[in-house]
Amino acid sequence: MDILDRRRVYIVPTRPGFALFGVIGLILIGATNYDNALAYILSFLLLGLMFSAMLRTWRNLKGIALDTEDAAPVHAGMPARFELSLTDASVLARYAFSFRRLLPRSQRFWWWRPQTEGFGECPTIEGGGALATLSVPTLHRGWLALGRVEMSSQFPLGVFRTWGYFKPPARCLVYPVAAGKLPLPGVTATAVDEAGSAGPGVDDFAGLRAYVAGDSLRSVHWKASARSDDLVVKQLQGGGHGDLWLRWVDTAALGGVEARISQLTRWVLEADRGGTPFGLQLPALELAPATGPAHRERCLRALALLPT
Repeated sequence: MDILDRRRVYIVPTRPGFALFGVIGLILIGATNYDNALAYILSFLLLGLMFSAMLRTWRNLKGIALDTEDAAPVHAGMPARFELSLTDASVLARYAFSFRRLLPRSQRFWWWRPQTEGFGECPTIEGGGALATLSVPTLHRGWLALGRVEMSSQFPLGVFRTWGYFKPPARCLVYPVAAGKLPLPGVTATAVDEAGSAGPGVDDFAGLRAYVAGDSLRSVHWKASARSDDLVVKQLQGGGHGDLWLRWVDTAALGGVEARISQLTRWVLEADRGGTPFGLQLPALELAPATGPAHRERCLRALALLPT
């Protein structure tokens, strides 16, 4: 957990703040030239309001602590959502915060590219804590580190802007884009029925067992389940020819590495939706045929982290 102490909170006037300072200066000049007591009072009142707002804006950010965890995996092109946990040990109510993710130094091009990406808001922190979501765009597969996060506020008058920086270790695993037009290897219109399950001769019925979380609903034996209080699924066995293998060599016609990875990602998702046991063969890794969400996540993770 990272805490913003007084040395890590910065503050400067905003554009309206500079404009208000200019107006106060003009009023003070006019009061001096014409020796107008009311103009003196107005200028000093406005100047006192500015200093009071500056202190209140600075205190609105000081002492806030931020913590976050890794974001759920997403496919490239979808936003990664980091959940930010904000805590405050004081009894002060805090208002109107915004968050921005700063780009790494290697991606900053001051003359045309913005310095930040991703945005989040937190309207208030009361009762010692609050939650906020920072949405970060994703472009490439692999690990996406949250990096440096800027937290800022202009409460209460908008004439000053205060900000501070956090650098949590959170990251998000970005899966490849699912794309490609090649059909699943070894699957034809006659091998798969309308329900999406393998036709006769692919696997032999071996019995029933209790349903386990993660089993495909296509393997549920509904007639047997209707006669009992629990779901049961069909167990199949055979000579291994019912297993689907997704091989790196089957995508050689696509040429580019990223195009081949995207095609394999699409095959993984298609095979998982169909409930077909499938294995994955990559240049330096082989995952045995299986089904279920855990196996799908292992395959997608292997594709996301495959070296180029």
